[in-house]
Amino acid sequence: MSAGSSLPYRLRPNKAVDRELFLSLLMRLAPKLALEKYHYVGLGGPFLEDFRLVHGRLGIAKMTCLEIEEQVHKRQIFNRPVATIECVHKTLEDFLDESDFGTPAIIWFDYTEPKAITTQIERFARTIGTVPIGSILRVTLNANPMSLGIPASKDLSVEVEGEASEDRAVKPTIQEWRLARFKERLGALFPSGLTADGMTFKTYGLSLLRAMKLAVDHEALSYRDRRVVWALATHYADGQAMVTAAMVVAPQDDTEIEELVKGWEFYTTTDAPHRLDLPALSTLERLTMESNDDAKTKLGFELPSTDMGTDPFEVFRKFYRIYPHFSRVEL
Repeated sequence: MSAGSSLPYRLRPNKAVDRELFLSLLMRLAPKLALEKYHYVGLGGPFLEDFRLVHGRLGIAKMTCLEIEEQVHKRQIFNRPVATIECVHKTLEDFLDESDFGTPAIIWFDYTEPKAITTQIERFARTIGTVPIGSILRVTLNANPMSLGIPASKDLSVEVEGEASEDRAVKPTIQEWRLARFKERLGALFPSGLTADGMTFKTYGLSLLRAMKLAVDHEALSYRDRRVVWALATHYADGQAMVTAAMVVAPQDDTEIEELVKGWEFYTTTDAPHRLDLPALSTLERLTMESNDDAKTKLGFELPSTDMGTDPFEVFRKFYRIYPHFSRVEL
């Protein structure tokens, strides 16, 4: 587990929205799939906030939290919000290898280490054939293009506003250099047609999702009794850029789950993930934006944008109902 994963959600508003979207998806599927009978498996960090919410919103009692770091594992046992949560000191992969699920499961592969990206994608894809039909799988991947490495500046050419340095013919740009590293790292999972334009902070997450979907679709061809129904994909950054994707392992001949998912207001696929880039707002700014159709005019100023390339007013309008609110409580 990375140090970043132990940060409280009040310091990670976009991840908080991402979590609420996933919970909303589960609540959408709950009546159809009877999710209260499922087995929830994931990495809860020291505070197990996701587990508390999954139990509170869905009534799931059978839950397993995995953690490899001993001290974090001890904190989980101490902070466990629900007695039925089993805190296990081992990796998610080892647990899955040793488990034989008798009932469908909800499994969250929450990865933060970028160097093992190929293994992470392959493991996620392989799981669609090892869980019972009806299971829900979700993956989080590190989408920071700098994780591919940082070359020496003398080894790169520079392009600024269409103007290139004199060594352009013999040296790659930073995006071209990253593309070569990405291809080396992914091997057979490298998406065909992917160009250097997919190696920027704004686009690298989409490139990862393309590779992940390629692996899942290839794996799904091996099974005649099941198919993959994509339901949710997000791209966000609270300092560290991340992408997520969630899917249902549905029966091959079932159409009801797909119709249910596509009718959900936040339905999206890996081809066009939600860009979660919500602005930091004061309480007065938030209330003003919630109560006015033309919030930009009412406020009278622009809100700062980020490298994600989104309009903060548009993003807030789309997700204002699940925008996180944090307040101090004296205990």
